[in-house]
Amino acid sequence: MEVHPPHSPVRSIKDFMVHLLAITIGLLIALGLEASVEWMHHRRRVHEARQNIAQEIRDNQQNLAKEMSSLPREEDQLEKLLKVISAEEKGGAGKPEGHLVWSVTRLSDASWNTAFSTGAVAHMEYDEVRRYSQIYALQQMFNGSMDHYLESRRDMYAFLTRMDLPYKPSGAEFEDGKRAIASEMVTGGFLREIG
Repeated sequence: MEVHPPHSPVRSIKDFMVHLLAITIGLLIALGLEASVEWMHHRRRVHEARQNIAQEIRDNQQNLAKEMSSLPREEDQLEKLLKVISAEEKGGAGKPEGHLVWSVTRLSDASWNTAFSTGAVAHMEYDEVRRYSQIYALQQMFNGSMDHYLESRRDMYAFLTRMDLPYKPSGAEFEDGKRAIASEMVTGGFLREIG
């Protein structure tokens, strides 16, 4: 933005005031136009963020519904597995049967994080941001529980691999294996509650 000197010499206070008024009006118009462009830019950014967040939440709801429908089957597998391992510990010939089927769901937060990074969240209404924050906090809890679920599954598979070896696991190893399965069952319950 440039301010040019008057084209003719200023000879009176009236000339000075007219020139000052012209500069002031020009600056106010320029600032108003700049603010309008910035406001439109923020509105567009917020609109895009809302659309992306809404789509992300819908996708997460679909993924969550799939996970919730698979949890009962997984819990049933875990209960059967725990019975087989308890029988094996007591001297039975119970080896785990078949292939265990699991699902893994991670709820996305990329659109929410992008809205924060681009500053779109700063231009949303407070209640809207609060609702989104609550949703994404629950999603973060779900993802944390899913991480724990996977860690327990890793420990459980390590024990099941140990059971395939020719010599019987020790009592402590059986307890660790049962603890991993129980942890898997408890975490599955947390996933259901959060879901």
